Amino acid sequence: MQKSILLMLSLSILASTALAQRGSIKGVILDSISKAPIERATIAIFNQKDTSLIAYTLSQKDGSFKLSALPIDISNSVTISIMGYTTFRKALKLKPNVSTDLGPLTLIARSLREVVIKGERTPISVKKDTIEFDAEVFKTRPNAVVEDLLRLLPGVQVNYDGSILVNGKKVNRLLIDGKRFFGNDPKVATKNLDADMLDKIQVYDDREDDPDHKLSDKDVGKVINLKMKNKIKKSTLGKLYGGIGTRGRYEVGGILSNFRDTLQVSLIGLSNNLNSTGFSQDELYTMGGFNRSQSGQYYDGTFGGQNWGGGIQSITSGGLNVNNDYGERLRMNLTYFYTGTNTVNTSKNQSQQTTDQTVLNSQYQGSNNNISRKQAIGGTIEWKPDSNMRILYTPNFSFQTSPSTYIYAGSTSNIQGPITSSFTNQSGDDNSNNFGHNFMFYHKLGHKGKSITLNQSISLNNTGNSSYSLQKIVSYVSSIQTQLLDRLDDQGSVNNTFGLSANYYHPITKKIIAELNTNSRYLLITGKEFVFDKNQTTGLYTLFNDSLGKNLVRHWFVQNIKPVLTYKFKDDISIKVGLDFETQNVTNYFNIDTVRNINKKYFLLFPSVELNVKSFSASYTEAYDVPGIDNMLPITRVYNALYKVTGNADLMPSRTHDFRLNYYKYNNDKQLNISFWTWVTLLQNAIISKTTIDAVGAHTTNFVNRNSSIRENFGGNIDKQFKARQKWQMGLSNSFGGSLYKAAFFLNADEGTQYDYRFNTTQNINFNYNKVLSINTNYQFTIQSTRYKEVNYATVNTLTHTVGSDISVRWPVHFVFEAKYNYNYRPQVGQGFQRSSNIVNLAVTLLMLKKDKGQLKLSVYDLFDQNISVYRYAGQNSITTSEQQILKRYFTATYQYKFSSYKSK
Repeated sequence: MQKSILLMLSLSILASTALAQRGSIKGVILDSISKAPIERATIAIFNQKDTSLIAYTLSQKDGSFKLSALPIDISNSVTISIMGYTTFRKALKLKPNVSTDLGPLTLIARSLREVVIKGERTPISVKKDTIEFDAEVFKTRPNAVVEDLLRLLPGVQVNYDGSILVNGKKVNRLLIDGKRFFGNDPKVATKNLDADMLDKIQVYDDREDDPDHKLSDKDVGKVINLKMKNKIKKSTLGKLYGGIGTRGRYEVGGILSNFRDTLQVSLIGLSNNLNSTGFSQDELYTMGGFNRSQSGQYYDGTFGGQNWGGGIQSITSGGLNVNNDYGERLRMNLTYFYTGTNTVNTSKNQSQQTTDQTVLNSQYQGSNNNISRKQAIGGTIEWKPDSNMRILYTPNFSFQTSPSTYIYAGSTSNIQGPITSSFTNQSGDDNSNNFGHNFMFYHKLGHKGKSITLNQSISLNNTGNSSYSLQKIVSYVSSIQTQLLDRLDDQGSVNNTFGLSANYYHPITKKIIAELNTNSRYLLITGKEFVFDKNQTTGLYTLFNDSLGKNLVRHWFVQNIKPVLTYKFKDDISIKVGLDFETQNVTNYFNIDTVRNINKKYFLLFPSVELNVKSFSASYTEAYDVPGIDNMLPITRVYNALYKVTGNADLMPSRTHDFRLNYYKYNNDKQLNISFWTWVTLLQNAIISKTTIDAVGAHTTNFVNRNSSIRENFGGNIDKQFKARQKWQMGLSNSFGGSLYKAAFFLNADEGTQYDYRFNTTQNINFNYNKVLSINTNYQFTIQSTRYKEVNYATVNTLTHTVGSDISVRWPVHFVFEAKYNYNYRPQVGQGFQRSSNIVNLAVTLLMLKKDKGQLKLSVYDLFDQNISVYRYAGQNSITTSEQQILKRYFTATYQYKFSSYKSK
């Protein structure tokens, strides 16, 4: 931690030194006729010798501007430009530590016939709601990708995980010449496409699904559109890489893109057993892990896989993306992906639970092997027959099989001694088939802002599982019998949703807007399970276990009618109120002779309100959640001698009250972003589990309603960037977030309230100098606390400290040296588990061939072999510590080659 603090101080001193003995300018830009101030004009300082950009800014609302820390030892010139006006140019003679006042500067409006001089370079231009950056002005290193260029742009922040913020807002989509590139995730393009392919970079609000501007500006994300150079529009581009390493590690992958005017075809693929970690993380992430065709395939691991549970994962994945424009009105996208993963994992955990009868200590360890094969197809068809109509259709399919095996052993004891030991061997096969589509029709009605929007959606999800399990429980106490359970378990579920919604939007006056929303949904939910015990005589699984079987069916109809009225006091001050009339008809079929089916009808009224005041917004909504049919099944299911569950047919629905607050403020001149948000949910009749644990650890669970549950999540950040200089850029970021969960709980005779708190804060400093040196350093502190009221239970705190730093040096020519360091410390982790780790990754890259198309990288991941995966959590007066197998030290050699082919018209 001391090294990190010293590094931060060094960066501050370096920045201060860079600002010493520099000049500055200021002035005011006015219209030559009206003398009105001109906002958002671009002021750029160039080196007169080589015309390279030195610094830039935009004029403020009053037309004023200021640029400081300008070099005085070279000949400078200032260029001021904005659309619709002639360009102003002037040579500068700056003095050290003196602010040169250029005074009022008047720009002359350009006539429509006036010819714009070719070759004029403006770093930033503002065209209505679009900010456009000239890619040629922002010089990058050879072989740089789009992400490297984005890091140089003012207001643009590229996070460690590759996500992008513009003026503090998330970038939802990245387009290439207005077309989707492998769906919506920007990282595929930013990490794979070369920066020298770009002509312009455009940034604008993402209003694709909000054409009537119902959302306030602070709630709208951003879109980045990469405008290619003309020669790229008829080209074939790609890269291939492959590498081998110690401990049998390997990686291979590539991407190929073909551009032909309105047609784009891309292929992408990878195979590795690196868990996408170490220095390969960014590269492999770019080949996988992204959302495609609006069908959510990044988030569920369709491409590149996702490894949430630790272990060593081998991945083989490939995909195809096709974009085609049929004129200016019809656009189509098709995406196909295949992903196969094989995850091998070993784990161990220890837990201690205190009850009113005893103290239970449990230890488990085991291994598992999970194989997954998934195919997914997604598409988009967008038709705009005219400027008033838009039709969008997005279908998606996915098919997945997942065989797996689990072997684990454990033991439980109390203060008197051993209670049980157990051994489990299970093998099974999961499968799922999913289809969904959404059809959207939007039409403007007349010229007064009226519109109608129709949405029809279908979601069909069918899952199944067949597993064999052998479980042996050895008892050392008389109250529990020794058991040998050899079973076949067949399960299946259906979760289908059919929806139809409509929205009518009618501005009555400039200040009053009326809306009418309707939404109808039908849900079919089924759950089936058939359990067979093994016949020891025949060796076949033919003995039906009726107590564990189920055949549940739910038919659920929901209808909403919601009028909404908006009043605008000003453009940035408004209030929106609504009243939601909802009916629900829920029929539950248990298909058991001794259990009656349950039909419930609900007639509900939900008020809603939303207030927007400049940078601040607040809202309130309500909803009704019915209990899951599985929790309502009023029979006792005995899984083994230690665990049984009983449902509750009298469970009531939960009513939720949601409060949201949001504050967002971005100062363009200071490149300062401040934001804060919180979301609080109050639950009436929350559904909780009621657990009884006897003196030998046998669990009995059922479900009850209790009031006063609270969920809260919050977060915020303060970001400051220094990007007005070409040679060096610096960013400071401080973010925080956390959550609170309050709920009632039962443990034997004790009834109390459990509070789970979580808070984390992260400080980050990044520094780049002249495309040669890049330094990032951060510190993160996280505290998790579990506390209890109405009972005499001990508070459990878990703290985590993480210090990280990475450095990249691109010197001498054709060499890149990289180093990453992470220190993790968890002081509360118990005996037998590693509390701290020092993770060091090193790499050296040799760039070769023309334009650095080839590169050879030698790297080591986890140099000290200390990587760990340890978790600690608490609940119901218990503490559990868990450790997962994780990828450890290896060395790799990887070669990458980029290729391109351009065709003339």
